[in-house]
This record gives sequence, C-alpha cells and structure tokens, in this order.
Amino acid sequence: MRTKLLSVFFIALPLLSNAQTVNSVSISEGSIDLSTSTVVGEITINPATAGKVIVHFDGVCIADVGDRIILAASNTTNWGVNDGGVGIEVNNTDINRRSFSHTRVYDVVPGSQTFYAVADNAIETDGSGIASIYGNLTVEYIPNGISTLVGFTGVAEPSIDLTSETTVGSVTINPATTGRVIVRFDGFCIASPGDMIVLAASNTASWGVDDGNVGVEIDNSDVTQAQFSHTRVYDVVAGSQTFYAIAHNYVETAGTGIASIYGALTVEFIPDGYSLVGFDGIIATNQDLTNATTVGQVTINPATAGKAIVNFNGKVVSSVGDRIVLAASNTTAWGSNDGNVSVEAENADLDRNSFSHTRVYDIAAGSHTFYAVAQNYVETDGTGIASVYGSLTVTFISNGTAGIEETSGNEIIIYPNPATDLISIQGIEVGAIVTIYAMSGQKVLELKADSEITQINLSDLEAGIYTAEIITDGKITSQKIIKN
Repeated sequence: MRTKLLSVFFIALPLLSNAQTVNSVSISEGSIDLSTSTVVGEITINPATAGKVIVHFDGVCIADVGDRIILAASNTTNWGVNDGGVGIEVNNTDINRRSFSHTRVYDVVPGSQTFYAVADNAIETDGSGIASIYGNLTVEYIPNGISTLVGFTGVAEPSIDLTSETTVGSVTINPATTGRVIVRFDGFCIASPGDMIVLAASNTASWGVDDGNVGVEIDNSDVTQAQFSHTRVYDVVAGSQTFYAIAHNYVETAGTGIASIYGALTVEFIPDGYSLVGFDGIIATNQDLTNATTVGQVTINPATAGKAIVNFNGKVVSSVGDRIVLAASNTTAWGSNDGNVSVEAENADLDRNSFSHTRVYDIAAGSHTFYAVAQNYVETDGTGIASVYGSLTVTFISNGTAGIEETSGNEIIIYPNPATDLISIQGIEVGAIVTIYAMSGQKVLELKADSEITQINLSDLEAGIYTAEIITDGKITSQKIIKN
C-alpha cells in the first residue's frame, strides 16, 4: 500500500517559487460621484516570480439617465479606450440598471502590484454622475513555468458588417497534455435599433443555440450599447487549438447589421489532475421564478483546501415589469447587493439582457456544490416567467498549488518540466527512492538516486501528467511532472 502523502507539490522549476493564487474583493458602492475616474475596488499581490494575471470585474451598475458609466478592470487607476473598459447607459428612471463584465490579462514581474476596479461617468454626462455599483473584482495570478496556459486578445472592432457569422477575435494555445479550457468573451456592443447581435465564445468559427451564445439588442439611437458575457468550457487534448470570439446579426435584422464590438477573449487551459474545473451549460426555458430557483449547479470534490471561483453568466429573456435577480452562490439562495445582479426587460420586444456574476469562496477539502440562482424580486408586475441561458463555471485553485516546500536540506528541483525525454532531479540524497506514478495511480518507474543530481529517462512514457514521489528517511514528498 502506498504511504499517504505528507505534502502535495506541483511543478518545481528553478524560476518557480510561489503558488498560483486567486484574490477577490466584493464591491458594494451605493450612490457614489463618478464625475472623475474612481477606484471602487483594488487588490494587491506580491508574486515572487514573473507570470500572468487575469483581472475580472463584473456585477451590476445602477445609473442616471443621460450618463454613460465606464467600468474597467485595470492595472492603473484609470481605464483605456475601446476594449479597455465597458460602457453602460440606462433608458429611463425605472429600468436603470445594467449588468456588466470586463476582463484584462497582464504580464507581471516579481514584486508588489495592484489591480483596480474603476468607474467613471464619461462622454455622456447629462445625468447627475451619481451611480451605484455592486459586484466583484477577481485577480488570478499564474506563475510562468507551470502548465496552466493563458491566452488573451483584446477585441476592438468598430463598424463591422455582421450579416454573416464573423470572427472578431481568436486565441491559439498549444497545451502539452489533456485538460480543460475556460473560454470567456465579454465586453460591450454598439448596434443599430432593430438588430439582435449574437455573441459567443466558441471552439469553432460558429455558435450554437441558447447557452452557446448570448443575444443583445439596443434601446434606441441614443442608448446604443449593450453589455455581454459568454463562457464555455471545453475538454481538450494535447496540441494546437484555436478558440474564437464570434458575432452575428441574427433573427432580428431590421437595422443596418453594422455593429462595433469592444471586449476581450480570454482562454485559460488547466491540465487534468492539476486543478478542478466544473461546468454546467444552462438551458432553463419558461421558468417560474416567483421563488429563488436553482437553474444550474456544479459539484466539485477537491482533495485539499483552496478557493473556488464561481461565475454565472449568459442571458435572460424575461417579462416586462419583472426584475430578475441572478447569482452565483454556494447556497440555493442569493445575497443582497454584490451577492447578485439583476436585469429588467425594456419592453415586449427588447426582452433580453446579458449578465455576469462572480463569487470567490474559501473551501475545505471534500464535496462542495455551487449554484446558479434566479428569482423575480422587488419588481413583480410581469408574469414571473423567464428563460435563462448561460453557464455556471467553477474553478478550484488549491492553497499552495505550484509551491515548493522549504526544508532544512536543499530544495528538490525537477527540470526541465515539461520534458520530452530526460529529466534531472536536483537536491535529493543519495539512496533516496524515486517512484513515478501515472494519474491512474499505476507505478510506471522506480529507481534509487545515485547522486544529488539524478537523471530519469521518460522517453518510453506516454504524454501526460505524472507524479514523482521521493522517499528520504521515511519522509515522502511529491512533485508533478509533465511529459510532452
């Protein structure tokens, strides 16, 4: 029987000395003056190595008629033009809220760095400049050298003809092993009255019905922009793969078919056996939402403590007079303000809204279920019936993932990692037993270290993720190895 691991490690590289991490802050800012660029949330990280950060800001904004509120995830206390922010406008004093989602990816160096959720009343300022913002800022740091791959492209496509399916952005990744890919396309669309613009994150240059896309429509020739967020999760094999941001004027085509799209296509690859990714594609048609209703759920069962990033996004088609509350939650209910987003239909024609809501939870080892919740609440003059199409995505990041435990002896380093044939294990004692296990738990190699730098030939192994257990003086340590 194998001895139970005392410590769990991930890929150890000479340049890798800290963990993949996620930090979040809930934002609940009522009636704030946005006449200048204003920070409504911030997160500081202090990575020990270079890497990438995925910065995501989503939620709901309640604004004044005549104002355009710019919202942005940023590495400065300001926002950039076009894909560097999303803009929201409201049409009247009753239907005065919009859900939004904005994502940026930054390369980072070692040292302290701060990321911001920024809001600003800009360009159109005929209202009061006062707005309320409820949401979440999430910063996910991925060190260079670990097997998680992050691809990103900012989308800035003005005045394009969408009469046919159109690729407005693409990202290609080349993972060394099997895994899952989280693909998010979010931002805002400026369109013509009479058109429905379908937007989708996809693994093909096309889109599917219902949860395979979101559709947006605009109010009138003044309030011409609508926000969107769409996520899909795909199982992938090793090798080059491309993912797409798709746009198409479809079903309602009484406008010009010309639209401008600003946003981001983000692709995050997570190898099998590294972190857990749970996903539920949601197609919940004609649901009675008079009570809090679970429209999707995901259960994960991590072996260690960590954090779960839970995102619920998509579109809702609802009845005039209803306010539909939507929430990613660790219960079958929702909380106030930043614990949900809410949307309302403009009229019987403009009856759909895109939304995005994120929460991050600290969780212990063991089974945990997360929920996509919807409810007609506060404003209930409609039928209470709505259709929800979208995605519930749960990403688990273990505490200490990718970390190297410091011991009284030398650090154990495996390099290169990933590897094609030979790996070297540095810092182990002569006589230490090294055993390589496949993800199934099958032992595939075993040897005794003959020096403080021991080489192992992996050329006969299939590509994939393996675990190297090193036993020295009765102590077991474990590190992941990726074989290309």
